[in-house]
Order: sequence, then structure tokens, then C-alpha cells
Amino acid sequence: MKKTIFILEDNDELRELYGYILEGENYEIRTFATVTQFMENARQIPHLYLLDVMLPDGDGIELCIELKRNSLTANVPVIMISAHKNLADIKSECPQADFIAKPFDIEELTKRIALKINA
Repeated sequence: MKKTIFILEDNDELRELYGYILEGENYEIRTFATVTQFMENARQIPHLYLLDVMLPDGDGIELCIELKRNSLTANVPVIMISAHKNLADIKSECPQADFIAKPFDIEELTKRIALKINA
């Protein structure tokens, strides 16, 4: 059975790129463009969350904090992706999350996801 990744990214091209890359790595992908869309449709619990920080209707860090407070999702790995925040800010606000800065190396992204999902 494929492992599932939820991707929350407001940039259509990046969201499509992440999905294409990760489906090629044999993951099942569910993508969301906004926090609202994510909250309305994310009933299933994935194996990993890939969250953008800057979103049009919310903040990926706040969502990360909510996911880590929820007993159902607290143990699901979170990787934050952003061009606007730095690691220290994210680690102080959601210390359980990993962080990848944009632009990023695709090989690094897939390697970190594999490590988190198979941990």
C-alpha cells in the first residue's frame, strides 16, 4: 500500500511539481491550495504533511502547531517549506517540524521525506 502525503501549497506550479515528483517516488498525494481547503477535505490522516508557510488564508506554522496538538496527528511528520522564513523562526514556533528553504534540491526533498516516512 502506498504511503500518503498531504501537500499544502498555494502556488499552483509548485503544488503540481511536488505532486509529480512524489507520485514518481510511489507516494499517494493529496494537494490543497489553501488552509480552508485543507481543513475541509483532510479527514484522512496521512503519513506526512508537506506545508508551505505563507498561505493566502492562513499560516502553515499555525497549522503545524494545531496538527502537533491534536492527538490523532501529533505523531505524523511535518516538513515546512518556505522562502520567507528561516529555520530558527520555524523551530521556535513548531519545534517538531523539519524545514526546507525554497529554492530547494529535489533530491534533498525526496530524501528527507523518505527518512521521515520510514522512521
